[in-house]
Amino acid sequence: MTKKMKKVSKKKIVFVELDEEITSIFEKISKLNYKDIYLVVPRRAILLQSVVNLKILKQKLEDIKKSMAIITDDANGMKLAHQAEIKVYDHFSTEKTLSGKQAISKTGGVKRGESDEEKSHETMLSPISATSNEIGEDAPMRLPKKKSSIFEVVRTLRGRDKGFSLSSYLREWKKNRLTKEAFPVYLPGGNKRFITGLLVVSVVVFGLIAYVALPGATIMIEPASDVLTKAVNVELERSPSDARTLKAYSLATETEYTISHMASGIVSEGTDASGNITIFNETDTDWTLVKETRFQTADGIVFRLQSETNVPRSSGVDADGFAIPGSAEAYVLADSLDANGSPSGERGNIEASEFFLPGLRESSRENLYAVSYEAMAGGTTAVSALVLEDDLIAARDKLETQLYEKALAALRKEALSQSNSLGVTLDLLEDSDVLIYSTAKIDLPYELVGQEMEEFEVTGEMSISGIAYDSDELLALLKTEILAAETPGKQLVRIDDDSVNVDVMEADNVYLYYKFTAQIQGIEEYEIDPELEGGSQLAKKIKEHIAGKSIEDAENYVQNLPEVNRVEIKLWPGWSPNIPTLPENIRIRSMSDNEVVELE
Repeated sequence: MTKKMKKVSKKKIVFVELDEEITSIFEKISKLNYKDIYLVVPRRAILLQSVVNLKILKQKLEDIKKSMAIITDDANGMKLAHQAEIKVYDHFSTEKTLSGKQAISKTGGVKRGESDEEKSHETMLSPISATSNEIGEDAPMRLPKKKSSIFEVVRTLRGRDKGFSLSSYLREWKKNRLTKEAFPVYLPGGNKRFITGLLVVSVVVFGLIAYVALPGATIMIEPASDVLTKAVNVELERSPSDARTLKAYSLATETEYTISHMASGIVSEGTDASGNITIFNETDTDWTLVKETRFQTADGIVFRLQSETNVPRSSGVDADGFAIPGSAEAYVLADSLDANGSPSGERGNIEASEFFLPGLRESSRENLYAVSYEAMAGGTTAVSALVLEDDLIAARDKLETQLYEKALAALRKEALSQSNSLGVTLDLLEDSDVLIYSTAKIDLPYELVGQEMEEFEVTGEMSISGIAYDSDELLALLKTEILAAETPGKQLVRIDDDSVNVDVMEADNVYLYYKFTAQIQGIEEYEIDPELEGGSQLAKKIKEHIAGKSIEDAENYVQNLPEVNRVEIKLWPGWSPNIPTLPENIRIRSMSDNEVVELE
């Protein structure tokens, strides 16, 4: 039986190039003023390499109210087209125009009743032979006539031979059976050599074919990844009006806090150490020191003269050229506090030491100094603290700083309480333009000034108000935006929920209107899977460049691609030194275990 041919206009047929991309094909079709388009696609065209490509093109055409069919003899492409639910024809033929309004197709059929002009613009399409999604060349065919049963055969034989029976059939079979005898074959020597040579050539040819067709390579690629950042402008209002407007929740609370502060005043009730020192004068002038003149050790212990002392001048120089200082003995008493304000007490009981006069200039201290040759004695320690007015002021400043921190912590706690009450997840908008602090109320206990005590307490209170928003709603909005911002050729594999950052741009505390920029980050990696559009283009590029090359050259090329973080190449058989020359024998696989992020 002849196939039923379909007649279409040539203007509806579009010829597709071997390496033509989907976008180029779509642009051609979108410019045509026809709803039904027929694509003539050659074998191994990019369009027929992936069912994803066909589905994408079909969907785009349906969006603009067009449909398409494919004309190709690519068996694999036919299968993919059936999977994509696209009509497929295996070939087409152009009809020749005849006079008398007749046209003869290449199949020999005659068409009548149409003009020459109409026939010159028409093409005959032949549908594929399969009726399912599988393309098979050896499809079963219906016999042209009815089958004969065994009973009809026996009946026919009986009509020709009246004596037909099982015994007669066996006799005839034995009569006609061939005897089993050896059938010797003799070949001349030249023929043997020919057959041997033919076998050798066949083995060599088979080996060459196996060397080219059988080796395979698997390219394992770990895709490179990048950080994807998406920022969205969000508004907070009392009554949200659109998707990028969230509800503003008002919060307010107050806190009270008490701190302890150490008194800094010191009252020393111990005794002061005392002893004798020898004062030396290396100048050429007598030096009179008044009562209470200070002498200080390197550790800061201060001793004072208890009477006026005259120190004579130097008496000249010795044989070595050093001055012979004048000297005088004096009695000194330690101060209650050292140079740093700490009680001296027992610390004044020092061993033999050297002293300098802190009241003199640095240049004069080398010429006038003192030495004790015996330990000082009599110092005891008994100290109590004293509250000063400066202590109250310091305590107030310290408490005010801590009240700001405590008030903010109390407002966060209030946000958590409201979250549990309202069934939402509230986050406080912590910005100086949004948070409103009251003046700290602190009562200072001035009645404690001058009293002896180690520490005292100061209490204060502060109120605070602010604005909160539903963090779950904001996170959902940011996830939607970052998914829509995916880079072509890459896929989003992770969204960092903890990376959300909020920056307030505008705040109106009177009308409760706030505008801020929210930012979120995610991780996206390059598409490696050949079933994906980006992966398909990458696989094609890699196969074209590494086919037939050494493993080292292939690894260097793939490793230097921006889409690749790491590459491993496995060959079969293992002794094969190079990548297969046939691109079909090269497989690309991704080493990534990450799953693509999708909205719930």
